[in-house]
Amino acid sequence: MGLAGQNQVRHMYVGQAGDPANISAIAKNDLVIFSADGSAVAPGADFKLFSKDALGNVISSDTIKADNVLHVKSVAYAAAVNKAVTISALTVDVNTLYTVNIEIEQHGSLSQEDTYLKQGYYKAAAGDDQEAVVDGLIASLNRNFSREIGANASSNPYFDFSKTGSGATSALVVTGKTQDNNFDGDKYIKIVDSFKVDISCETYPTVAVTTAASSGKGTGHQVVEMEYFLLGERGDTYRKNAYPHDIVGPGLVSTKDGKYNLIEIAYFDEGRDEAKKSKKGLTLAVEYSGTEADNASAVNTIVADLNTILGSGSIDALPTS
Repeated sequence: MGLAGQNQVRHMYVGQAGDPANISAIAKNDLVIFSADGSAVAPGADFKLFSKDALGNVISSDTIKADNVLHVKSVAYAAAVNKAVTISALTVDVNTLYTVNIEIEQHGSLSQEDTYLKQGYYKAAAGDDQEAVVDGLIASLNRNFSREIGANASSNPYFDFSKTGSGATSALVVTGKTQDNNFDGDKYIKIVDSFKVDISCETYPTVAVTTAASSGKGTGHQVVEMEYFLLGERGDTYRKNAYPHDIVGPGLVSTKDGKYNLIEIAYFDEGRDEAKKSKKGLTLAVEYSGTEADNASAVNTIVADLNTILGSGSIDALPTS
């Protein structure tokens, strides 16, 4: 028989951190940890994650045995950052064609074999300075990208083309955009970081990545995607089998632009007559309420409960300043 089974799952809950005195006092969308029997947390006690849905029903995770917890961690929200490449220190060579080359990798199918090349052009004329070259390249790039779906003469879904400085200090900045892609009836964000920028001209300028890309941590778009996949074991198992009545997101996530701190719990179950351990995971996504410090303080109530159960220092508190 196979050792992978239906019990090897990862669930998630989305809401706000609560601190009620007992289960009956849980507010809607609160995420609270109590001992498995509903009493206050205690060292080494079995525990559950409790929440209350929008209809007022109290729901819970399965029972987690303290001795079966493999790993816990807190993850502070970090904003996504788009990659930017700057072409600076241009030399104006009259009658020279300047060609900006943008290679977009994994385009379309996300295959590493697929590369999409887009270009922008400007031929320097007598009297041009560096700013004229940059302005010309921006105009050409916008014009060529205007042919893309969802683009117009000044904006497109892939890149922002901007100028820094003026005159001889003028530079061209190519910044990747986040993209809204169709995702089972909703949208999710892909950070555009798989691209390269270069330029062909008589005197080669400076080309450098000035902002490194990061997909961030706990962004609303990530949590929307996680919710869709990780809640497949809880109530929407048939989300792909009932077209056109598929279940789509977002569900508990209030907005794709939201910010979330996360708590991850890895643990296992072990049956009486089984020779295997079924590994499980539990993700808590706690949406911002108030300031960053307010939210961190609220999440730290859950952190404190986990440290009570699992032992001091088992999980780091989030910084509140």
